[in-house]
Amino acid sequence: MARARASDSAAREWPPVSYWLKVTLGVIALVALAKAVVILRQVLILMGVSMILAIGFQPTIAWFERKGVKRGLAVAIMALSALVVIGGFIALVVPTIIHQVRELIDKAPDYVRRAQNGNSFISDLNQRFDLTTKLHDLAGKAPSTALNLFKTFGSFVFNTLTVLILTLYFTSALPRIRAGVARLLTRRERERFELILAESTQRVGGYIIGNIVISIIAGFACFVFLLIIGVPYPAALAFWVALTDLIPTVGAILGAVVAGVVAIFTGIPQLIFVIIYFIVYQQVENYLIAPRVMKKAVEMSAAAVIVSLLIGGSLAGLVGALLALPAAAIIKISFKYLYLEEREEAVAAEDAGG
Repeated sequence: MARARASDSAAREWPPVSYWLKVTLGVIALVALAKAVVILRQVLILMGVSMILAIGFQPTIAWFERKGVKRGLAVAIMALSALVVIGGFIALVVPTIIHQVRELIDKAPDYVRRAQNGNSFISDLNQRFDLTTKLHDLAGKAPSTALNLFKTFGSFVFNTLTVLILTLYFTSALPRIRAGVARLLTRRERERFELILAESTQRVGGYIIGNIVISIIAGFACFVFLLIIGVPYPAALAFWVALTDLIPTVGAILGAVVAGVVAIFTGIPQLIFVIIYFIVYQQVENYLIAPRVMKKAVEMSAAAVIVSLLIGGSLAGLVGALLALPAAAIIKISFKYLYLEEREEAVAAEDAGG
């Protein structure tokens, strides 16, 4: 009798074979999914970037629709505008950047001589950081550097066009995607889904458009200033400043460092002017330009911004850093409506019942 009870107890303690089979299949499925994500990482990143941009461009599409323009035509106008901007950038800026980068590489030996025989400040920098060796290496690697730049530019153009096409598709199909998801939800879930989508569209749209405007202002102002004070390669440096200015918090520092390094070899007065310019401009951008342009920007603490940038940068490099805040904002909004509000309602109901 006791032996039978022990056997029954052991049977209850150990799940049946079917349970372990399900667990094994679940683990295999998770491993296969993780491997698929790693393999398709680049594609998933491009799709994620495109979806975030599609959500961000919804306010612009809505503005066109309020003016009586049909959605398809509004998307076509945006596509044409994007092609004009990209084509204009390639035609006007890229050749200048390539020429100036090539010129910078060609002048590397001259910079070496100036570092060895120039003023005490540059000589001191040379002794501290071994600039001579680094510039010699740069000059020796000029052909491979040019080839790598060409490959990088080709990859950039391909990824940009891919994101553009996917963004246009998602922008056009978003109402259908929205309706399809809504049909799968209950009335309560549908209400939350609509709230999440509406707030995400408002905040991400305001952030993306505002950030682009601010970066264009930063690049143009930098180009004019560098041209006035005589720092070489103003187009390449201004493009770099505009690109890095898209990254919150740390972007301005990245842009200023590169401009400062080039200014060192132009002259100490130019270096001082560049430092003063970026300090002053950053204050103007933070307290004058950004508050007026970023009216509907994402609301996140400084710590959350830095953590989001680190995660985005580690996952997808520069593109991940650029879109880390919009993605984090969508996650924050979803968490608020899917968990926090429900939790607050449950706590309020429990307090009322108690």
